[in-house]
Amino acid sequence: MKQQLLKHWRGLKEQEQQLVMVAGVIFVIFILVMGIFRPLNNAITEAEKNQVKQQELLAWVDNSIVKLKAGSARAVTSDQNLSQIVNASRARYDITISKMQPSDNSLRLTIDSVQFNKLIGWLDELVNTKGVLIENLDLSRDDKPGYVRVSRLVLEK
Repeated sequence: MKQQLLKHWRGLKEQEQQLVMVAGVIFVIFILVMGIFRPLNNAITEAEKNQVKQQELLAWVDNSIVKLKAGSARAVTSDQNLSQIVNASRARYDITISKMQPSDNSLRLTIDSVQFNKLIGWLDELVNTKGVLIENLDLSRDDKPGYVRVSRLVLEK
């Protein structure tokens, strides 16, 4: 096969050989641009967009947490104990509590996976209508988009 190609190459005129070499260089450049540089540039652009979205989400989460903690000062008090308040309201927001540890005037909760917007709505209700204070909230991103895991939520009355 190699011998046939060399024989065919030697049979071409000098101008044809130059034309084939120029076309080969152009083809290699085209393959590099379309196969490597362009997809790489697209991936960088997409990563930058995702980073901006994540930063906006982080800012929104931080702002929501600040609002929830700030709302604690103007809360209305309730006659129920903390466990009753939490259990009565969590079902409306489809929140499953995996661990609940009551103490004197506080309640420590762990929630495996919950939709972030539902969690914020639930906490807003607890703070603004039930008079519950958020002492501590530790959460992390879940595998599913829009979901978080609450490793520690300490509520006080």
